[in-house]
Amino acid sequence: MRSLVAVISAVAFASMPRSFGHASIVDSAPAPFASVPSTPGEIVVNFSEPIEISYSRISVIAPDGSRVDRNDPHHVDGDTSTFAVSMQPALPEGVYTVTTRVLSAVDGHVTDGAFTFGIGVAPGGEGPSGAPSSILQPTESASRFPGMVGQIVVVGAAFGSLWLWKPLERVPWLAAALGAKRPAVDRSMVKLVIIGTGLVIGSNIAMIVVQAIDIGAGIPEAIATKFGNVWMTRMIESSILMIIAFFVYRKVVKTGASPSRAEMLAILVMGIAVLVTSSLIAHGAATGETVAILLDFFHNAAASIWIGGLVLMGFVAVPKILSLADERARSAAISILIPRFSTIVVTILGVSIITGPLLLFMIESDLSLTLASMYGRILAIKLGLAGVMVALGAYSQFVIQKKAVLATTNGSSVQFGNYTRFAKILKVEAGVGIALLLMVSLMANSALPAGEFPQYGRQDEQAAFAAAPVPTTYEQTLYTSAGKARLSIDPFIVGQNKFLLAFFDAEGNPADVSSATIKLAQIERGIGPISIDTVRQQDGTFAANAALSLPGKWSIQVEGTREQSANIVANVDATVRPAMSSLKFEVKEYEIPSQSLPLFPVYDRARQSIWAGDSLPESGRMWQLDMATGNYTEHRLANVSLVTQTALGADDTLWYIDPVQTLLGHYDPETGADEKFPLPEKGILSSLAMDQDGNLWMPIVQPNKVYKFSPAQGEFTAIDIPTPDSRPVAITAGADGKLWLAESVGKIAMIDPATGGITEYAPSGQNKLDTPTVVFPDGNILYISEHDSHTVTAFNPLFETFREYPSLNEGGLPFGMAKDAYGNIWFAEHEIDRMAVFDPRTGQGTEVKIPTAGSFIQYITADDQGRIWFAEQRGAAIGSVTITAGAVPQEPGGETPDGEGPVQDVGFSLADAAGPGIVAGIVLSAFLYAKSSMDLKRNVRAAISKG
Repeated sequence: MRSLVAVISAVAFASMPRSFGHASIVDSAPAPFASVPSTPGEIVVNFSEPIEISYSRISVIAPDGSRVDRNDPHHVDGDTSTFAVSMQPALPEGVYTVTTRVLSAVDGHVTDGAFTFGIGVAPGGEGPSGAPSSILQPTESASRFPGMVGQIVVVGAAFGSLWLWKPLERVPWLAAALGAKRPAVDRSMVKLVIIGTGLVIGSNIAMIVVQAIDIGAGIPEAIATKFGNVWMTRMIESSILMIIAFFVYRKVVKTGASPSRAEMLAILVMGIAVLVTSSLIAHGAATGETVAILLDFFHNAAASIWIGGLVLMGFVAVPKILSLADERARSAAISILIPRFSTIVVTILGVSIITGPLLLFMIESDLSLTLASMYGRILAIKLGLAGVMVALGAYSQFVIQKKAVLATTNGSSVQFGNYTRFAKILKVEAGVGIALLLMVSLMANSALPAGEFPQYGRQDEQAAFAAAPVPTTYEQTLYTSAGKARLSIDPFIVGQNKFLLAFFDAEGNPADVSSATIKLAQIERGIGPISIDTVRQQDGTFAANAALSLPGKWSIQVEGTREQSANIVANVDATVRPAMSSLKFEVKEYEIPSQSLPLFPVYDRARQSIWAGDSLPESGRMWQLDMATGNYTEHRLANVSLVTQTALGADDTLWYIDPVQTLLGHYDPETGADEKFPLPEKGILSSLAMDQDGNLWMPIVQPNKVYKFSPAQGEFTAIDIPTPDSRPVAITAGADGKLWLAESVGKIAMIDPATGGITEYAPSGQNKLDTPTVVFPDGNILYISEHDSHTVTAFNPLFETFREYPSLNEGGLPFGMAKDAYGNIWFAEHEIDRMAVFDPRTGQGTEVKIPTAGSFIQYITADDQGRIWFAEQRGAAIGSVTITAGAVPQEPGGETPDGEGPVQDVGFSLADAAGPGIVAGIVLSAFLYAKSSMDLKRNVRAAISKG
């Protein structure tokens, strides 16, 4: 058995091309979000499958909104999966947007895509994107679904008519009893074929109309496409099928005879021909592999025979048989029909168990990606419905059949209600099958996981931060009117800690303290105060061992008792960071109700909301997420192209930037008032920050300046950045009022808001900041995300020193940062669907995986509860991470391995699961087939013997 598993796994899951199921962008030149020194001669976009260039569009838009390509779309070297356009020469520096709308030559779907690149500047960003609306295409599904139902009805009815009656005819007395009902069954069966063919033809018409609308052309133009060629073939085949079915029906009605075997074979062959056209415009065809098309066809044919056979049985054959007055004939017919139909059903299940995983692997082999996608969620529903059908069939096989056999062999009476229940079960099973077809329709008209997340690749395995040689001891000098106390807590972790106290008088001399106590209280949990006695040491200090049993904020009170003077009493609040092993993460996502590209989240405490601008071109809106309900409110902004970053003012109004129009906006959510302030110079606004006086600060890339806007005066002031072509990408205001700027050239800068003076900093020697992207002030330390070094660096402005933390994941590109309630630093790793968190004292940390693959998180923020909020630009959602920590007792100096968040990878591949699953399915199908065959032979013999 093990060798069989290995053979099937090896054959089934050999290296195969990935399918995107719609023409999705897979690469381009220039690369998405790359920077090129001069104007490229042409833009080349590579798609996952061939496209119809006549009905596709590509354009390149300049920062000022003008079109700068030559409008000469063409293929490159005859490759129909490429789409190129020539560029106007000598374009100015800036960020340019490439937009595409293409018609797949494989499945006829129209998909939108967009990405940006920079000429002389680094635009930043996440990669090519398809419009979120192209993930699921309900209009196409609605047009194709009736045709799918119709074709399975035709194939199932024709096959069932040829398959089901044969064993019944081997029982002479039963055949005679059924003879009176056979013409009525045949008439209804051919009617069913005509109805099914009508559904196919009606669906065909709807499909070509939808196709014409999608490509913005007439129906003749739609028929002229490659998809239209397949459609025409399908339409001709459907028409021939209708003609055959109509003439067969006339014959049956006129003569009262049953259709001949040749006539039913003709209907079956034409029905199968229609099925073939479905496979030619399905996801399997997108791979370009004949084997994938064949797998899709066999999978569809098997489902058609199963579900179509149920329709024939449930709505035609069984009701007519149950109308017989002879109870013995009813029982014998049911006892034969059930195993007869079961033999084909279990064979179909065996075929499906083989073809389903193989086809899935050919179009998407990444199981984790599949499960995270819309395609995977629909697939799960489909499999669930198939399970319901199997369960209903098993009931008929093991319960109804048993009673029918007893009635046939023993002459016992079976209550008619049992047979009525059987008829109802067949109808319900057929209805579930139709629902399953709806899921198939949605899958066939949705982007596959690789198309939904075109930049999602294999993620690196989680690694831990290397422990940095940084002491974790907490040290603080506490000042009082009576003197001061120096407190040291080592190692300052959850668990046992050593407390050291030293007291000094007002002049700084050792104080005459006779005894000392410490009182501990955990503020969030309401624990304490707990009094701890200390022991006097030889050097005059006082020591105690005590447990900090929980992470979070602790209130620490120290008191030194003096005989001749007032006691020295001081208080301090200190946050105990939990061990990474004790952190638990709960990730929630709130999907935005319409197509959107949220970028920069802002926490609004007054409204308990998260705000995010929509960076989708021409969207002109901001989204407000109610943190309590998870509901969104859309705020439309007139004459705004898109919103990237926002800032919340002290009056709870919002400031935003539109980088396309080089515009600063001011929006009041309460009144809807919206003021706009165009900047004096054109260029890409890369960030927005507000200082303590309410002034707005904006770096602008092309002129290499930072603009200050004073709302009181309504005036802009420009400040030149000292380093030429510094490419400023982010600005942040610190708690001390200073502004910090990240420069892509490898520097950071401090701006004095009072004077406008700029001081730049960079590591000395050979080291340099590798594409600093975001700066995050925290107390006296400034954290810098180094995008291309895959790490974070801490800068101490007082000593002007830099310290680089070890990289957590070499596949991650650090971006926006925030701090949680425990003082840990979080940053987005926007190309691998993860966020990282680390203890800045030690560098030890872990990662949290975002459930939505291809989310491309760039910016994050924290609320007043310490939750981390993130915007999924490609996931069209805003999400949160709630961090909790338990008590993990730990000896001083001990280490506990970092833990992982609750969202984990699947941990095994599709091949690992499908190989054994296929073998098990084959064995089970073979067993059930053998049982049904034996049941059929036994039941036929029993019926003959009772004749």
